[in-house]
Amino acid sequence: MTIKARRLKECEMPGRTELYEVANSREIVTEEKQSDGSLDQVILKYVVEEGDVGYFAKEYSPHNIQKTGAKVIDITAVMLCHKKKCIRWHLYDIKDALAGENTVVKLYDQWNAGLQYLYNNILKTTPEYKMMSDLGVVTRCYDKERMERLRNQYKELCEEVENYSQRMTLAQRKKRINISKYRGILMAVEAILDGRFRAESGNNTYEIHIKQMQCETGQIYKAEISV
Repeated sequence: MTIKARRLKECEMPGRTELYEVANSREIVTEEKQSDGSLDQVILKYVVEEGDVGYFAKEYSPHNIQKTGAKVIDITAVMLCHKKKCIRWHLYDIKDALAGENTVVKLYDQWNAGLQYLYNNILKTTPEYKMMSDLGVVTRCYDKERMERLRNQYKELCEEVENYSQRMTLAQRKKRINISKYRGILMAVEAILDGRFRAESGNNTYEIHIKQMQCETGQIYKAEISV
C-alpha cells in the first residue's frame, strides 16, 4: 500500500483537507482566526534528513470519507524515517480555550477521527516501524479548575441516574435519556484531566499533551511543534 499524498512545492502553502508530502526541511504555519479578530499560529518545524519523508494535513479528511459532518482535526504531521524504521506522528487541534463540555467532547471526537484517518492512510503502510506518538491540543487557556468542576458535576449526574433508578421521581426519569450524553462528557473531561486518551478503535492509550500559546503581540498567539 502506498501513501496517497501530493508533493508540497517549496514555496507553496498547503490548503485544507488534503494530505501533502513534505520532501525538504521547512516550516509550515497553521492559522486559526478567532471571533475577536486575533490570530492563533502553530508553527510546524520539519527537519527532513536523508531517507526521511514528511507528511502534513490541515483538517485532514481522506477522499473516501463523506465531507459533510465529518470530524476533522486541525493538524496532522508525520515524519517517516525509513533508515531508522521509525514513524513520528503529531495530532493536534487548536482551541481558543480548553474549557466547557462542548469543547472537550468535540476534541475527544476529533482525536478519535484523526487517529482513524492516520492509521488507515499512513501508519498501516509500515506496521513493522517503531511508533513515536504525540497527541494533544494547542490552546491559549486551559481552565483546569472549570474542568474539575465539570468532572464533579457529571459524576454526580451519572451516579444519580445509575444508583436511584428504582426510586426516581418523574423529573428524574426524564433525565435517563441523557445518561449516554453525561457519560460521554465525563469520559472526555476525565481523559483531559488525567492526561490519558484511550482510542475507540484498538487498545492503545496515548498521553495527552496540552501546549499553551504565547502572546507575541496583542493580536497574535503562537506555539511551535518540532516534527
